[in-house]
Amino acid sequence: MAWRPHEQLIDGELCNVKRGQVTGHIRFLGMNEPVFLSLQGDFHRDIRGTTLRLTGNPDYADVDKSRIYMQGFSTVQQGHVGDITAGGVPCDYVDYPYIEWFSETNGRVVLELERGQVAIVGKPLPWQNEEPRDPRIGAARVLQFLSDIARDYMAKQ
Repeated sequence: MAWRPHEQLIDGELCNVKRGQVTGHIRFLGMNEPVFLSLQGDFHRDIRGTTLRLTGNPDYADVDKSRIYMQGFSTVQQGHVGDITAGGVPCDYVDYPYIEWFSETNGRVVLELERGQVAIVGKPLPWQNEEPRDPRIGAARVLQFLSDIARDYMAKQ
């Protein structure tokens, strides 16, 4: 299972200006404080080297439902980048904005957004000079995530 708080997204900013590192903050409906991210890895080639500004869906305003859904979501997200793309050229993953990371405290987190919810700040590194993300790394992160879930489940038995 993954956290999928795209309905709770208010706004945020993710920065991949420093190679191998994604930092930023995101505000979610139902949380009193912003969430700070410090992740190892890079965006996909379409936006590598830029900053992403995220905007939530203004029509979604169910604060009570959001507060329940976001219970247990840490305000500090450390871990590894999964797939983060705006869905542009080159399309190495999907053709829409997709933000995924693997948190040490909350596991897999996924935001699937509309194009209008993402603004790219800065100029991406020339994609022709960049290696695409190795899909085996993402698969290994998913397998590790599932292994951790199974281990934690078995420990509770």
